Order: sequence, then structure tokens, then C-alpha cells
Amino acid sequence: MAEDFTSLLIAVGILLIPVVLALPLRFWWTYRVGSEPEHVRYRRWVRQVWDAGEPLSTRRQELDHLARGLPIDTSRQGRIEMDVLHPLKLPHFMLLPVLILSPLVGIIGGIVFVLLYPLILVAEWLLIDRGILAKIVNIVMRVMHWGMIGIHRLDSGVRDEDAMVEHMHRLPTTAFLGLFCYLIVSYMPLPTWIQITLTVLLFLILTSVIVIVKAASHGELVFADTSQRRMQPMERLVDDILAPVVGLGLLFLLSRHLFLTQIGASNSIFADPIWFAGIVLIVLYSAAAVAIMVEISFFGLRSERVRMVFQNQIVDLHDPVLYAFTREHDRMELNPLCSLKEHLESNGEVLENTDTFNFEDMLRTPSTLQEGEDALPPEKPDFKAFRGV
Repeated sequence: MAEDFTSLLIAVGILLIPVVLALPLRFWWTYRVGSEPEHVRYRRWVRQVWDAGEPLSTRRQELDHLARGLPIDTSRQGRIEMDVLHPLKLPHFMLLPVLILSPLVGIIGGIVFVLLYPLILVAEWLLIDRGILAKIVNIVMRVMHWGMIGIHRLDSGVRDEDAMVEHMHRLPTTAFLGLFCYLIVSYMPLPTWIQITLTVLLFLILTSVIVIVKAASHGELVFADTSQRRMQPMERLVDDILAPVVGLGLLFLLSRHLFLTQIGASNSIFADPIWFAGIVLIVLYSAAAVAIMVEISFFGLRSERVRMVFQNQIVDLHDPVLYAFTREHDRMELNPLCSLKEHLESNGEVLENTDTFNFEDMLRTPSTLQEGEDALPPEKPDFKAFRGV
């Protein structure tokens, strides 16, 4: 009994290794982004711009002027802006040790990726080129009585010195999905080699579909549910569905499997809790290695093409209008800007050309006066000089 309890404690300790390794990485990232008072002030200004519903491109000159006055260099500006837009939390840093363990898990991840990439291309052909995803969206809208609109994205104008933050922000979806698939299949009373095969197949199919859906929905498209008075960005729909299912499912499955190993109900070769915990880490980091390869190969090369084709299909079906969702104090407004078709055809230049410089913009523009310097009234003209006296 004492040996079983000791094995359970060791297994829990092994499962906590990713959390322990993530803590120093999290502190390092906080230091790299910046935690000094001037960095906190700039972060607050960026947050205020986005809370007002305005993209940073409309306040780029003002933010640059504020950063120079603090002072903050452009690279740190990019890190702060990307961290506000795509905040990295503890689950993201739990996956980074895969870079250290890459010789071990890289081989497994590489083999899985070789099988995955052709499936991604097949899913792209079926869902995008054949228009199946657009038809599914159309069916969902009819069943749910939803409408389709566009909301102007706020990430335009963000400095891209640390664009890898956006890629890191997507890693947990694929990585934890791989572990979830393994834990689901491991409960089936099947031989080990069949369990491994089913795990890989389930992971390949789900990941190939999810990757295409996330790439296609990364844009301005938003579901509008007027009866329930809510709006659901399409790009957040997948994460909103998967996050609670996978997150709570992992906690339940891990705890249940450890419990089964203690009462002797698990008859697989992973019945030992220590061995099971080690396999869990290998599966997690192997899936993380696959996620990194997907980010480099697909999202870096083909995601833009998938997004544009899908959005043009939605435009042909629904011709949605692009709105600006802004807030000033407690007053919120949904103002039409143009059709989404015009926005896509001009690559966003229509909005840039329609922006007018008003009195409020003039008040927000940087002043030539130094901080603390008083503005002096203009000198009184000498009228005698004009009369030739």
C-alpha cells in the first residue's frame, strides 16, 4: 500500500514537471515584455485604444510619440502590443520545453507531421476549394437563425517585431488535443498497437480539420444573433468549443486513470502510474512538436490563401457589411463602414481613405512642446513695419 502511494506521488510529480518548468519561462517572458512603470503605462495606453474599438493604425503616430517620450524602443513596443493582443499564459509556456527535448520527441512529432500535412491539404481541398465549409456555415446560420456581419479587426497597425507570439498563442489547441485523443483511446479495451494507431488517426483527422477552420475564420467575420443580443466572432468559435471540453476532459481523464492504477482496474501496459505519467509527457510534447511544425509550414505559407478564398465565398453567399464597433466611455456604437467585399478587394485601403482628420484628431496629435513647457501666446504684430514707418 505504501509503495502504491509512493508511486502515485511520483507520478503526480512527473505530471507537474511542465508546470514547474513553465514558471521560470513565464517570469522570463514578463521581464522580456517589460514590467517597469513606463512599460505598464504604455501597455495601459494600448489597452485604452483597443477598449475604444480602434485599431492601432489609427493611433500609430500618437503611440510612437508616447513611446519615444518614455522612452521605449520599437522592439519592446512590438512585444508589449503583441502581448496585449495575444497574451501568453501558463499553458503556453508548458509547451516550450519541447524545444529542449526536441531530439527525443522531434522524431515522433516529425513522423506524425509527415502523415498530417497531406491530410491538411486534403481538408483544404474539401473544405475550402470545394466550398464545403462555407455550406456548413450557411446551414448553421439557417438552423440557429444567425446573421453574418463583419467587424473591423483591431490588430492592424501592430508592430510585428515579435510576430511569433501569434503562432505561440495557437499552440495549446493542437498540443492538448493530441493528449486528449490519447487519453480517450487508452480507455478502450484494445491491444496497445491498435490504441496507438487509433490515437494517431483521431489526432490527424481532428487536427487537419481544425487547422483549416482556424485559418479560414481568421478575419472580420462575426455571427450576429439578434434574438439573443450577442455577437460571436467566427475565429473564436472553435476555441470557445474546444477549450472547456479539452481542458476539463484532461483533468477528469488524468485523475481517473491515476485512480484506476491504484485500485488495479487498469490492465494495459500503462497500468503503472509512473510509466503512465511518462507516456503522458511524451505524448504532450510530441503533439507540441507537431503544432510547431504546423505553424511554420501551414500558417506561415498557406493560411492567408485559405482565409481569402473562404471569406470571398461568404461574401458571395451573404454579402455582409463591415462595421466599426467602438466605445466612448459607456456609449457603444456599431457604425457601418463599407461592404466586406469592398474591404477585401481594396485590402483595407477603403477604410484608410475614408478616415477624416477632425478636431478631436487634432487635439490628440503630438505637440511640438516639450513636457512641462508652457505654451506662449503669439507675438503682437508690428503694424508700423507694414506701413513703412
